[in-house]
Amino acid sequence: MTGAVFYATRFGASEGVAKYIAGRIGADIVDLQKTPDADPEGYGKVVLGCGVYNGQVLPLVRDFAKRYADAAPDFDFFLVCALRDEKADEQLERIAKELGVGRRVYFNAPRNMMGVEGSKLELFIEHLSNKN
Repeated sequence: MTGAVFYATRFGASEGVAKYIAGRIGADIVDLQKTPDADPEGYGKVVLGCGVYNGQVLPLVRDFAKRYADAAPDFDFFLVCALRDEKADEQLERIAKELGVGRRVYFNAPRNMMGVEGSKLELFIEHLSNKN
């Protein structure tokens, strides 16, 4: 069974992260804006990612998580945001709870993390690579 990275983006940062993660773990990539009715069933590993805008995720992401609420706790989730530290942690927890997703992480300036050993992005990819 293969994995898939489902994502939505407004300005492109989340797309870059989604493509990077998918490439590193050998997963399919699914743009929810182009395929809003995408189905994660049949994928052994599901990653959901997006940016945050005015404290909210795009409706497509909310709808996807709601539609697959039974599976959402098994989704790995990433959020690309401008916030850092405690404010970013609080925002991530609030959004993750709203979406009902499992493991979650936020990235601030993710392009600076790509290929950097020990960065949050690379640790997230390591987790995904080790997940059965």
